[in-house]
Amino acid sequence: MIKQYLFIILMFAGLTSFAQDKEFKMSTPSIVSVGEQFSLTLTLNAKGQDVKLPELSGFEILMGPSVSSSTSIQIINGKTSRNINYSYTYILRAQKEGIYTISPASIKAGRDIIQSNALTIKVIQGKQQTTPSAGQNNNQAQTETSGDISSSDNLFISYKTNKRTVYKGEAIYATLKLYSRVSLNPVDLSNPSFEGFWTQNIEIPDVNQTHAREDVDGIIYNVYTFNKKVLIPQQTGKLTIEPAEMVVDIKQQVRSQSVFEDFFGSYRNVRSTIKSKPVSITVKDLPAAPANFKGTVGDFRISSSVNKSEIKANEAITIKTTISGNGNLKHITTPEFSFPPDFEVYDPQTSYNHQVNENGISGTTTFEQVVIPRFAGEFTIPAVKFVYFDTNSKSFKTLSTPSFAIKVERGIDGQSSTVVSSLSKEDVKYIGKDIRYIKQNDVKLKEKDSFLHGSIPFYGSYAMALIAFLAITFVQKKRARENANIALTRNKKASKMARKHLKTASACVKKNNKEEFYDALQRAFWGYLCDKLNIPMAELNRDNASSTLLENNVNEETINEFIKLIDNCEMARFAPAMVEHPIDEQYKQAEKLIGKFEKQIRKNA
Repeated sequence: MIKQYLFIILMFAGLTSFAQDKEFKMSTPSIVSVGEQFSLTLTLNAKGQDVKLPELSGFEILMGPSVSSSTSIQIINGKTSRNINYSYTYILRAQKEGIYTISPASIKAGRDIIQSNALTIKVIQGKQQTTPSAGQNNNQAQTETSGDISSSDNLFISYKTNKRTVYKGEAIYATLKLYSRVSLNPVDLSNPSFEGFWTQNIEIPDVNQTHAREDVDGIIYNVYTFNKKVLIPQQTGKLTIEPAEMVVDIKQQVRSQSVFEDFFGSYRNVRSTIKSKPVSITVKDLPAAPANFKGTVGDFRISSSVNKSEIKANEAITIKTTISGNGNLKHITTPEFSFPPDFEVYDPQTSYNHQVNENGISGTTTFEQVVIPRFAGEFTIPAVKFVYFDTNSKSFKTLSTPSFAIKVERGIDGQSSTVVSSLSKEDVKYIGKDIRYIKQNDVKLKEKDSFLHGSIPFYGSYAMALIAFLAITFVQKKRARENANIALTRNKKASKMARKHLKTASACVKKNNKEEFYDALQRAFWGYLCDKLNIPMAELNRDNASSTLLENNVNEETINEFIKLIDNCEMARFAPAMVEHPIDEQYKQAEKLIGKFEKQIRKNA
């Protein structure tokens, strides 16, 4: 009996794997023209009956419902799921211009009455436009679809930006859209170089999934989104997004002498090239900036924490600083804490968690820095100020981390003070007799000068200890001065940081990850020049770098190699097919170029 109950329970458990929430959806085009016929589709993921449409004022029902069904079964990790969809399609015709809200439809599914979503449809008067017909020859169709954008009524592409006037470093959102009233197939797309912008692609679904309808001057187009980008201007003035170029095959119906062929339809593809219009962006310079401004633009927040506040000497402390928000997060420089001279400081580790979307680049950039106090005492790590230009208030804002009080106790192997207690008279006593026992065996006597105490080596050890103390004091003061000189510290660490980025690029060579390889290569060279030549990251560009290298007596041949390598990195991001050299050769060239910079800048310093 128990087995029977168990079998029934398992049977119902298996059936529930097929169960799913019932959903009833209504879909139509978002915009239509007066007199246009279009479909209204109701979809239910279960079997239903008694469909009830809402009142469709402004629309005429020409046909429907046409019922169809589809079933799909998925097996994922041993779990089986079954989806059943029933579609009810109506053909409607818009009768009057206006914006209409269609109330939810309803259907009966089992014992439940389910309602769909509501929809809003915009009906426009529209313009009477001609499209390529069966009687047109190739030249006629090509003229209508491949002429100037301003006069093309059937096909054009356009870059749309959310802003035309921005500050330097402020993000722009750009979208490339194809507007079409003809049947076509895209063949090739050439994007512009975006000279003067730092760019980041936004992932989009398949082009067919981003299909929509838009009204342009009274004409309804099928619109396809091909790419979305975040653009961050790196220089001021008038910047231009050059035209994008697309090659398409237009499907054109051709009339023939045969009635049979006309009945079934005969088509040919007409290849055409279309271009977008250039888009001008006005980039304004930022107002007079505070001293601590490093070129960060956007809307940010900062937080900082230390993992330990009470430790022993020679133990490690980790300071974690997180900058979050929206803006050029990838260009944020490492916070520069002012550590006590007795702290050993290691290079920070940087981690990124960024999302790129229509609002720009958002997320967090986290810096983790390890320091080791070498001596006991109570220390304070001062707060660090983070200055950025707020794009909302159009002003500079200053954020600050908290200061950290660190108590360092004497470690087992750490530095400590030695306390010597003075001896009292009672510490030495004669016990039992005034005269000590006289030894009778042979005793080897030594001259006074043969003892260490009072000898030249004895006093020499004191002198050596004094010299060592003075040397250590001099070195520590020199290190403190160098740490206070941020430019000098960055100059010394420039090569080390560049080698670190080149190591990342080397790992990308092994994985054949070209996109991350060229990104790491750019970081290596821009970061090296920023630190080595003391150029602010906000002012660093190709021309500024070239002129500063010339001022530091770097020869023109080396500078030309650098410019060529940077051009290859830029080209690899937007036109990978144009880069001829494999990435392993680019990596070897980058290593040699860093070496040349080190020799020539150091030689002429």
